[in-house]
Amino acid sequence: MGELTPRRMNQQDLEVVIRRAAELESDYAGDALDLSEDDVIRIAGEVGLSEDSVRRALAEHYVAVNSEALLVERGWASRLCGPSLVIASRRVPRPADEALLELDGHFRSNESLRLIRRLKTGSLWEPESGVVASLVRSVDIFGRGYQLAKSARAVETRAVPLGDEECQVTLVADLGNERAGWFWGLGVAAGGATAISGAATFILADVAIASAATPLILVAAMGLARAGFSRSVEKMRLVLEGMLDRLEHDEPLEAPRPSWRDLF
Repeated sequence: MGELTPRRMNQQDLEVVIRRAAELESDYAGDALDLSEDDVIRIAGEVGLSEDSVRRALAEHYVAVNSEALLVERGWASRLCGPSLVIASRRVPRPADEALLELDGHFRSNESLRLIRRLKTGSLWEPESGVVASLVRSVDIFGRGYQLAKSARAVETRAVPLGDEECQVTLVADLGNERAGWFWGLGVAAGGATAISGAATFILADVAIASAATPLILVAAMGLARAGFSRSVEKMRLVLEGMLDRLEHDEPLEAPRPSWRDLF
C-alpha cells in the first residue's frame, strides 16, 4: 500500500484537524490540558494565526462563557410563557470602558434608570422608583419614551474588550413583569372557563359541552397572551438594537424624539 502524499492544508482543513486533535487529547488525558492565554496565542501563532485574531476569539469566548451575567433565565414561567430576557449584542469600535461610561450616562439622564450593581465588565440597572419618577415617565412631556423603564424590570450592560479600540457590547432587558401582566389573563380565563362550564352543566345538563368549553377557552387565552408578549419582546429587541446602532456609529444614544404633533 502506497504512502499518503503530504499536501498543504487550507484553513478549513486546519480547523477540522485541530478540533479532532483536541478531542483525542481529551480522551487520552482527561482534564489534564490547561493552557494560559499566552500559551494559546503562541500555539496559534505557530500554525499561522495572527495574534489579533486569536485575542479577539479569546475575548468572544469569554463573553459567551464567563461574562459575569447578572440576569439569568430560570423557572417554569420561561418554559410555559416564553423567555423574559431580551438580548442584543454587537461588536463596537469603541474601548470597553468608554462604551460602558456612555451607556451609564444615557441610562441615568434619558432612561429613568438607577444603578444597583456594577461588575468589572458591566452593570445592572432598574427603573427609578418613587412618585416623581413614575409621574415623569407617565407624563413624558419631552417625548423620551422611557421604553426601558416602562417595560423592563431590570437592564444589564456588558462590554468585554476585543482589543484596545474594540469591544463586544451586550444589552439584556428583563421583561418578567410585562410577561406576568400578559399571563394574568390566563388565570382570569381559567376562572371564566370554570364558571361557564358549571353554568352549562347546570342549565343544559350537558357535561360534554362543559368539558369541551374549558380547554378551548384556556388554549385561546394562552395563545393570545403569548402573541401579545411576543410583540412586546420584538419591540424591546428593536429598542436595544437601535441603541447599539447609535453606539456603533458614535451617535447620541437617545433615540430621535417624536414631533410635538405626534406627542399631542
